[in-house]
Amino acid sequence: MVSSGELQICLRWVYEQGVGLLVKTSNEERLKENLDIFNWALSDEESEKINQIAQSRGFDGDTFISANGPFKSVEEFWDGEV
Repeated sequence: MVSSGELQICLRWVYEQGVGLLVKTSNEERLKENLDIFNWALSDEESEKINQIAQSRGFDGDTFISANGPFKSVEEFWDGEV
């Protein structure tokens, strides 16, 4: 489970990349925490450490299928909608 502090760091990093992000919560306290990302910035060292983490920006359908999982083929996984 991710702590609220870790989540804020992730949200702040995404924001600093210039990416638009949407977060959803019905918890008022979490909403306040999410908005708090605008009151501070990551240090250069923190940003560099995060940038060194291997990233994947997309997944093909094979990532989500498994003989033991709920989706046994890409056709079962993909409903045709975007």
